[in-house]
Amino acid sequence: MVRVSIMQATSAHYQPGLDMEFLTEVAQMLKTLGHPDRLRIVEFLENSSASVTEIHESLGIPQAVASQHLRQMFHLDILESSREGRRVIYSIANPLVNNMLHCLEESQRQHRQVVA
Repeated sequence: MVRVSIMQATSAHYQPGLDMEFLTEVAQMLKTLGHPDRLRIVEFLENSSASVTEIHESLGIPQAVASQHLRQMFHLDILESSREGRRVIYSIANPLVNNMLHCLEESQRQHRQVVA
């Protein structure tokens, strides 16, 4: 691991690989996804779309709590929704979410190997 001091990071020679706009978007997304129930919801939605009822029944989260989480992630463009009659169907809107889930899955796999 290469460590960069504050002096090096602020010098004219430092060239960040990640631009500030991207970092700001990811930081907001990480902050929002920083709740275990929200992570479970996006993991559930990774491969399919679902209604609030399907999410709450499948994950064992109270329906009101699931609705609040879904609403918050929808307003931050993490999720998108569509209507099927009276039902609102949620799905992942931002491909960064899928990338983050894959990173978490790989990290868990590696962690389990180290711990075992």
